[in-house]
Amino acid sequence: MSEGTNGPVVVPAGKLIEPPMAMALNVHSGPGVYALLLGAGVSIASGVKTGWGIVEDLVGKVAAVRDPDDPDARTKAMADPEAWWEANTSEALGYSGLLAAAAPLPASRQRMLAQYFEPEEGQEDSKGPTAAHRAIAQLVKRGSIRVILTTNFDRLTERALQEVGISPQVVSRPDQIKGLMPLQHSQVTVIKLHGDYADLEQRNTVDELATYPKKLQELLDRVLDEYGLIVCGWSADWDKALVRAVKGTRSRRYPLFWSQYGPFSDAARNLTASHKAVVIDGKNADELFTGLLRNIEALDRQSTAPITRNVAVVQLKRALPDPVRRIELFDLVDQAVDQITDRSTLDRRPVFATSHPEPDPFESNVLDYRADSDTLLHLLANGVFHDDGTYDQLWQRAVTRLARLRDTKPEPGLGEHRYSGYR
Repeated sequence: MSEGTNGPVVVPAGKLIEPPMAMALNVHSGPGVYALLLGAGVSIASGVKTGWGIVEDLVGKVAAVRDPDDPDARTKAMADPEAWWEANTSEALGYSGLLAAAAPLPASRQRMLAQYFEPEEGQEDSKGPTAAHRAIAQLVKRGSIRVILTTNFDRLTERALQEVGISPQVVSRPDQIKGLMPLQHSQVTVIKLHGDYADLEQRNTVDELATYPKKLQELLDRVLDEYGLIVCGWSADWDKALVRAVKGTRSRRYPLFWSQYGPFSDAARNLTASHKAVVIDGKNADELFTGLLRNIEALDRQSTAPITRNVAVVQLKRALPDPVRRIELFDLVDQAVDQITDRSTLDRRPVFATSHPEPDPFESNVLDYRADSDTLLHLLANGVFHDDGTYDQLWQRAVTRLARLRDTKPEPGLGEHRYSGYR
């Protein structure tokens, strides 16, 4: 990787730098430079239905009510919702029109949609932000990501951001763009290209996805022109206006990273080829974004001075309750152990008495060992106290690594009377 006139650019490096590594290097060196484009694949692990999935389910329910004596009415309608709708109505099938007919008032519409997007009673852990959403929220919190484009109706991204104390600027309708804070001045802007589930302005059918309103198109073109792009969970099969917008961005300032899980569609293959995109193949959304966060934090640790004891304890308390930061917690404790083991060699700090006339190093070396262990002692004390048992293995492993030092043998001639407590 090198620095171009407008920021970081990817330099091909054969097999030395793999695509996920290249993405992390670019995002780390250009905080706020990359926007995300999230498709349905990012939310699939949450159990939330896509817009078309909701259309299929509602058509099935309409068919069941229309023909209550046929137990297979719903199944047959859901097998081909468009054909069933065309055969039984004179209106075009679409998310907005279907909802307007089934629930014409806002309150009834909200109640009908809640079953698809909100956890059911007694199942609060369902339909919530995934590991990918929470990793994205951490990337936003650290300033790596400032703009998120999404084709999803759900509010999982917003919920994950709110969990870490961030109130996102959200655009789900063209009339919201006029009062929009400049993208570079907002901590994060979430642009919901196809609308929000609570509105009737969603775009879901092929016709609805063929064009965007003028103001939304202008905002989209600006993001695609000014930011690098990381694509995840988007097939590019149905969103004609979005495909056209991405394809039309010829003079990209920054690279395009495209994460693909499963076979490529023709549209996706054409887009990645035309932009010479860096393709990350075989990773789902959770793997992609948790991996990106982990790699960026690893780069942070390489470029910063060793943390103090108090800062280490603060990081531990923040990471302990957050499953997304599990690896960060392991690294934090391992580094504290490394600090001890790297310095705890008997040739550097022997812990035994000598018969030589010079001052005995025993006492000073014991004090040095205690000083080296200070950060780890505080991490273990705070970790064990606040942990609910989830990380027992981590604390035990730290102690086990230190216990192995007891078997270290001194070099011949270093001393005559080893300190018996060290064995």
